Amino acid sequence: MNGVIGVFVGFLELISEFAKLISLAFRLFGNIFAGEILLVVIAFLIPYIISLPFYGLEVFVGFMQAFVFLMLSLVFFNLATLGHGGEEHH
Repeated sequence: MNGVIGVFVGFLELISEFAKLISLAFRLFGNIFAGEILLVVIAFLIPYIISLPFYGLEVFVGFMQAFVFLMLSLVFFNLATLGHGGEEHH
């Protein structure tokens, strides 16, 4: 019975790890897509000369979002590959 529970828990942990990565990817996509929509709306409402600084700001925000995604992914990969310190082999 213990082996069946271990397999089930392992399966749930695997799904959990993939869900973290997928949620980070959707978060990055949503933030960058929202910025693009904002740029389209600003360009439609006001002349192009005034909206140019917003393009630079959006590129900066996109780079920052990608950096945050990279760092969170690295942390999750690091946590996923660390061993458990309490296990000792006799």
